Amino acid sequence: MRTIIHILFVGCLCLFALTGTAQQVNFCGEVVPMERDFVSYKLMDVIKGHLKYRNFLPVLKAKTDIYFPIIIPILHQYNIPEDFKYLPVVESGFTNATSAVGAQGVWQFMPATAAAMGLEVRYDNDERNHLLKSTHAACRYLQQLYSQLHSWTLAAAAYNAGAGNISHNVKKQGSNDYYQLMLNSETAQYIYKIIAIKQLFENPELYIPGFGYNVFNKENANVSVFSKPSSGIAQPGEKSKDFKSIRITVDMKSRATSPVVATVFAARLQRNNTFEDGQLVSILLLDDLQANGVFIRKNTKLSGRGWIVSDRVYVDLGFGNMITLCDAGGKKGVPAESLKSGEDVRLLKI
Repeated sequence: MRTIIHILFVGCLCLFALTGTAQQVNFCGEVVPMERDFVSYKLMDVIKGHLKYRNFLPVLKAKTDIYFPIIIPILHQYNIPEDFKYLPVVESGFTNATSAVGAQGVWQFMPATAAAMGLEVRYDNDERNHLLKSTHAACRYLQQLYSQLHSWTLAAAAYNAGAGNISHNVKKQGSNDYYQLMLNSETAQYIYKIIAIKQLFENPELYIPGFGYNVFNKENANVSVFSKPSSGIAQPGEKSKDFKSIRITVDMKSRATSPVVATVFAARLQRNNTFEDGQLVSILLLDDLQANGVFIRKNTKLSGRGWIVSDRVYVDLGFGNMITLCDAGGKKGVPAESLKSGEDVRLLKI
């Protein structure tokens, strides 16, 4: 009888995802105050705005695979938080475009700032368009901003508005909390745009309809964040009525500064040569698994619906986003090819 109950419970667990799971959102190691309604709603609105143009997200994501390996080591060299790799995504989309006010290059330097950071700006040699040199200059500039403002979030805001403007508002308003400051509309949106891109690229499974405690529900099922939009999704200039906001439940305990301890369980994928978005993925446990008060013995099969996001398959295992499917290297999701070969994978419990 106990065995039957255990099997039924595991079966139910694989069919239903627990909602309301806590999520801590960080930027440059600084906690984003999602417990404030204004902050959470504003971030969700910005993410929703990005999703209107989801057909462009795969192109942008592909560019990060080229540019991030170049930018990240330079950020580390200057002890700049890695989250600043998303700044040029928002600034230029990794193009050497020239803005209406004269900013240019991947990091969108103004001529005077570029020159002050050691870049040569001439009609026949504009080093703002040189990726390596401009990235080193951006790091020097960010170091300077941080030394003035003592906050990486404010330093990022100052990259958009200038250190003088941010310092003036901090003194005038008596607060160094970016999320509380009254700033011009562009700068007031700036950090939210960076965090939105970070969320979409690092946690795409949160924005897949039906997955875990997704932030947006959509009537049309099985549409991935990074897939091409269906005819029902609004195009640029159109209003979208497809998305309905859902609040994230924030666990105040997660705001502690102590590191999150993760547990890794070994597992193996069941071979599937014809996987399509929304189909079930079966996983064989190679370790005993314990999560959310549930104990499941090894050699038990778990199943969950999978979604293809940027050529990787993410699977909802029904643990309320607590257990994440990773490849053998620990990266979220698994390559689609892994399903065909039935590779060994990892289940990460956070």
